[in-house]
Amino acid sequence: MEIILNKVSCSSVNEERKLNNVSCTFKSSNITFVSGISGRLLRDLLIGKKIKVNGSLEIKPAGTIKDIGYLSNNPLKEFKTKTVYDEMNYLVKFYELDYEDCNRKMYDALKLVGLNDGYLRRNFGTLSTTEIKRVQLALVLFYNPLVYIFDYYEKGFNYKDIDYLKKVLRRLKGNYGKNIIIVSDNIGAFLDTLDDYIIFNKGKVVVTGDKKDLYNEDLYKYIKCPKIIEFIKMVKDKDINLSNYLDINELIKFSFPFHLCCLVKNKTGLK
Repeated sequence: MEIILNKVSCSSVNEERKLNNVSCTFKSSNITFVSGISGRLLRDLLIGKKIKVNGSLEIKPAGTIKDIGYLSNNPLKEFKTKTVYDEMNYLVKFYELDYEDCNRKMYDALKLVGLNDGYLRRNFGTLSTTEIKRVQLALVLFYNPLVYIFDYYEKGFNYKDIDYLKKVLRRLKGNYGKNIIIVSDNIGAFLDTLDDYIIFNKGKVVVTGDKKDLYNEDLYKYIKCPKIIEFIKMVKDKDINLSNYLDINELIKFSFPFHLCCLVKNKTGLK
């Protein structure tokens, strides 16, 4: 499912979240990093919630509310029930899902996010923050939308949590052709995963690019520059030839022999 905004302006009811004459495209089988706007406003726009909109919004092919999956930083505010099982049944009724075996479908979704089938009977109040977010993702996977909006979803995740999330994102994109939109201020967490980025400021698009443009100076006028990019820029300023790495593990693989060589020279006195 492709989403095309053409000169779209809209705002939330309380005017706190806005888009101002925005033209951009969110593509299928693609991961787009977005910063500077509200993921909830984007969700409301796509599902046709009653907000004032100017400009044109095109969704190809045309879909239904079920095709938009939304994951927030505070899942408990999104849930309508108290348990995973009851929430699953709520989704079945709300989206009029016609699954032969709902439990099996939910087990498969839980497995994809690294949880066992025992979570189906859990109360949300007994889960950790990370578990709640994984369950939230499993519940969205359960009704299988075409578009996924992650709204600061990774807040509070550690490195392992983010790494697992990225594996799920790549699978959704590569195996199932999903349109994935990551709304966040932490581009460093997704450098090796995103395909495109769109940066907003005061409701307007100010910088766009793809994964080949992640060393764009203009990008970091609006969001924090990741440490790995700061480091490589610093090294290059010292006239040391170094590729534009995005993955810290790949950088370590490259730099380890260099540091070992320096260590041997220091210990032996070799020139």
